[in-house]
Amino acid sequence: MSVMQGRFVPLIVANCAIALLAVASRDAASAPVPTQAESQLLALDRRIVGAGPDDDAVPLDTLVGSDFRMIDRDGARVDRAGFLAAMARPVARRMVTHDEVRVRLFGAVALLHGVLSSPDPGQLPLRLRYTHVFHWHADRWQLVAAQSTPLREGVATAVRQGGAPPQIPAWSGRDPAGDDTDVLHQLNEQYVRAFREADVAWYDAHLAGDYVVTQSDGAFDYRAGALAAFARPTFATHFRRFPVEQVNIRRFGELALIEADNPYEMKDGRTGTARYTDIWRKQPGGWRCIAAHITPVRAG
Repeated sequence: MSVMQGRFVPLIVANCAIALLAVASRDAASAPVPTQAESQLLALDRRIVGAGPDDDAVPLDTLVGSDFRMIDRDGARVDRAGFLAAMARPVARRMVTHDEVRVRLFGAVALLHGVLSSPDPGQLPLRLRYTHVFHWHADRWQLVAAQSTPLREGVATAVRQGGAPPQIPAWSGRDPAGDDTDVLHQLNEQYVRAFREADVAWYDAHLAGDYVVTQSDGAFDYRAGALAAFARPTFATHFRRFPVEQVNIRRFGELALIEADNPYEMKDGRTGTARYTDIWRKQPGGWRCIAAHITPVRAG
């Protein structure tokens, strides 16, 4: 979850639909070395979004994990069967532009952040900011989570270069301890509480140095810009209610995905729901949030 407003290596992707799965044995337990993994992931990502050549020799369903979950551009939750059915339709393969792709590797887990565009005759082109999470399973990368948010008109595809507040006080609280799942639930509650209280010190202590966020308008912020936004009393000035509901936590290696809803009510009477995924990494000093992605749920 992040504020309600509107990371990396460029690589040449060769004709490597087979190479993106190539390893010596299904029994291989470790992910490829970073340079190999990056090229594999970029090729795989292009295939999934429809920006690369299709290859019947590598069925799409083998590239999607059995526990796949997605938050679509309208905020709808989509399971594996629904995702594969949608990708099988010809209209879903119009995603022709695949830009601003950033690959982040965390052992057997990888995050890809990017922008894709699709022509839509008679209408403005569709532009989406997405986050894809891949997990190295046995002998291949598999997509296990995805989320996309439409870029509003006028929102740039490039990352926004914001500046952090000049002075942030040291956080004086104490992190939760115990079972990882319990800790993550508590950290999620603290994340939302810190938003309500404009507690930028909490965010400064818990957002990793390489944290990035996709905002609800599709804008892409680094940590500094996010901290500047968290320092503003947005809840106090604009919101009546901002609860957190339907929390779901999944663990992949050193990363954990927290998916949840924020149904909100504004002071002017408007209501809505923001559906988010926060991605946390377990480090020697404790869990730190490395990414967040927000999608407004479209009414009706």
